[in-house]
Amino acid sequence: MQVIQSKKLSERWLLTANLFANTGNAMIWPVTTLHMTVSLGQDLTMAGVVILFSSLMNILGAYIAGKLFDRWRPYPTLIGASLIAFFSLVTLFFYNGWPVFAFLMMTASFGIGSVNTLLNAYATTVTGKNTRIIFNNMYIVLNVGVVIGTLAVGYLFDYGFQWLMLLAATLFLILTGIAVSIFNVNTDIAPVMDDDQAEEISHEDHAEPILTRNQQAVKEPAKFEMSPLLWFLAAFLFVIYLSYMLWETVMAPHLRSIGISTRHYADLWVLNGLTIILFQKIISTWANKHPYRLSVIMGGFVFASSFILMLFVNQFWQIVLVFELLTLGEMLASPQVPAWVAQLTPKEVSGQAQGFVSIMISLGRMVGPLYGGIMLDHGWFNPLFFSVFIAMIVANVGLLIVARKKKE
Repeated sequence: MQVIQSKKLSERWLLTANLFANTGNAMIWPVTTLHMTVSLGQDLTMAGVVILFSSLMNILGAYIAGKLFDRWRPYPTLIGASLIAFFSLVTLFFYNGWPVFAFLMMTASFGIGSVNTLLNAYATTVTGKNTRIIFNNMYIVLNVGVVIGTLAVGYLFDYGFQWLMLLAATLFLILTGIAVSIFNVNTDIAPVMDDDQAEEISHEDHAEPILTRNQQAVKEPAKFEMSPLLWFLAAFLFVIYLSYMLWETVMAPHLRSIGISTRHYADLWVLNGLTIILFQKIISTWANKHPYRLSVIMGGFVFASSFILMLFVNQFWQIVLVFELLTLGEMLASPQVPAWVAQLTPKEVSGQAQGFVSIMISLGRMVGPLYGGIMLDHGWFNPLFFSVFIAMIVANVGLLIVARKKKE
């Protein structure tokens, strides 16, 4: 007889795990392009190719993890994913030359993509708060991790890439320990709904009993189906993270080429994280009083405007102001999208739904560095930023039209 865990995951431990995962992740992506161009002698296009294949592995990890969360056992899946990330990173401490670096980045990305999807899926099972608040808190903690991770990058990169990998590996080892000791919990469908979902349910409806995942599978296998709104959310996520990834990869060597140090580049991310930590609660309080579409689409337009302004800046203080505008758009949109997807899809497929979010983010992260690397290797800085601005405007307008039709 199978024993069903009655204990539910507390938000505190979910956020703690999220902090370790994202701090480790923040030590990897910003230095990938720098390590390849500065230490390994590769060009930006080759760096983009490595990140492309690493992102493909991230997507594969997110897809498999989402399926296993819904149809198998989340607990051993999270432990396995954390161990894959740990062993890949600790090996990078010893072997980080070319081409072994590329292979280990791919295996690390598989593990990290799996971990991120699983933590988002676990977030949908936490009871006591509505989904929007939980994802907003996840987003704030994510950016605490970004601040810590990028501070480490700024101060440790000049001492050697391998020390960053050792520190990141240590964080994923701690994450594995947390997963083993805390995450063996009940992940059955949570009865807590957010405000948007509650409005759609009549007070006259009779509540249905909460079923375990195995009981749901026997009753009627749930399916994750793409609606027009989900397709446009997919396009939105893809374009936003393609653009965002330019800052995490090709902008680092570009800023070095115009005389801005790696430490100043890291300071941009510290400022980004501190801004989110200080002001995200205010932004979220406002956003939670309005439909998802308002904050997401408004954030998308603000985010896009920062890229057109990059055509006119050439000093560090101007770059700081543009980056803060990008951060405002990020605060409005990013934490709302996973919660919106959770609201649009059945709880029984929460793993696949959050895997969908992770996959679209990873697709953008996959294409962005390659596209940016090719453009900057040819010296096409202005066309690069103008093209991503146009793509974001198209995605935002499409999302606005479809969201309005769904409302009607």
